[in-house]
Amino acid sequence: MKKLREINRTLLEIQTGVVFWTTVALLTGVVLPLSSWGVSRVDWMLGLAVAGICVMISMAHMLRCLERGLDLDEESATKVIYRGYIIRYVSLCVLLIVTAVADVLNPVIVCLGYLLIMKVAVYSQPFTHKLYNKLFHETDPIPEPLEEEL
Repeated sequence: MKKLREINRTLLEIQTGVVFWTTVALLTGVVLPLSSWGVSRVDWMLGLAVAGICVMISMAHMLRCLERGLDLDEESATKVIYRGYIIRYVSLCVLLIVTAVADVLNPVIVCLGYLLIMKVAVYSQPFTHKLYNKLFHETDPIPEPLEEEL
């Protein structure tokens, strides 16, 4: 429990969402008739598992780039954040090219899994935030209005 508190809270909440939604997507592959779509269950499971792992790595890298960028001046911060963005998407493109050429995984499932799992995990972060507030016995501070300056 102590180690969980040491992790960046937002990253923890998003990665919890990634694990949850990846699991939900994997379980839908058990229920859905994938063979009618021309996809095997193994391709579905492996593609989504790889996508979920890539999303977790990508989110950790995004946090690292943002934290590094916040310590710099505006011009340097823009370069660091932009370079991180390029690194993440070039890595995704390389992964998709390798999966397409090597015929190991279905690149469509990996790409859609990556994009959808990331989006849904980020959108569900307020719910995981409430979950971790209950787990850690914490409450969010009540926002106070700022005094107006004349």
